[in-house]
Amino acid sequence: MSSPKRDASSPNTNGTRREVGLAWAIHALTASGVLLGAAGLEAVVRGHPQAAIVYLIAAMIVDGVDGPIARAAKVADALPGMDGNILDLVVDYLTCVMLPVAFMAYFHAFPHGWTVVLGALILFTAVLWFARTELMTEDHWFRGFPAIWNLVAPTFFLLRSPQWVNIVVTIGLCILTLTNVKFVHPMQVREKRVINIAVTSLWLLAMLILTLTWRTTYLPLEIILIAAPAWFGFITVQRTLRKDLPT
Repeated sequence: MSSPKRDASSPNTNGTRREVGLAWAIHALTASGVLLGAAGLEAVVRGHPQAAIVYLIAAMIVDGVDGPIARAAKVADALPGMDGNILDLVVDYLTCVMLPVAFMAYFHAFPHGWTVVLGALILFTAVLWFARTELMTEDHWFRGFPAIWNLVAPTFFLLRSPQWVNIVVTIGLCILTLTNVKFVHPMQVREKRVINIAVTSLWLLAMLILTLTWRTTYLPLEIILIAAPAWFGFITVQRTLRKDLPT
């Protein structure tokens, strides 16, 4: 499909040269998630789970910092011809959904015969979630499980959780993806922001250490891999049940 031609003499920019250059640099930071996702997929195909998880964590860090930087730099005002939200969604579908699905398939998160079905279910529900026109509430909580399979897949692997547990959790999260249950965005939700960022950081740190020391078990770190999602589950239920906040 051809796109409409633009007048080369009037570029679709509003900022100064410095602001436009900064905006492009921030968009490039966001787009670098695709490179990390591709490297992660290569690691999966080559049978290197540790490397794949490291790339996943790196992509998560990029995804966590690029948004606040972009908002602080007012990228949308400087470069209105580029939609940072669409760019972010494209990158997220690769790094948060496709790569984790490949990871779970290659490293046997599910029993034989379940992998294709559950992988398809994840891909299908996630793409429907990404297409929602109202992904967030007015106070910046996600509507539905935000397809963060990039946290789920490594947690399954590092905890060596039973396959039946993985099946139950996966089906439950796929169902929640298409609901209006409120899930926190740690960086944007003001309520308990410091705690949420701290819990997320501990989760990623524990994940990284357990990945780098794979084959050796550290119970305190494994407890963090259970406690962190338990905390987010708790505040999800708490926020969803509140009637005095936007739905």
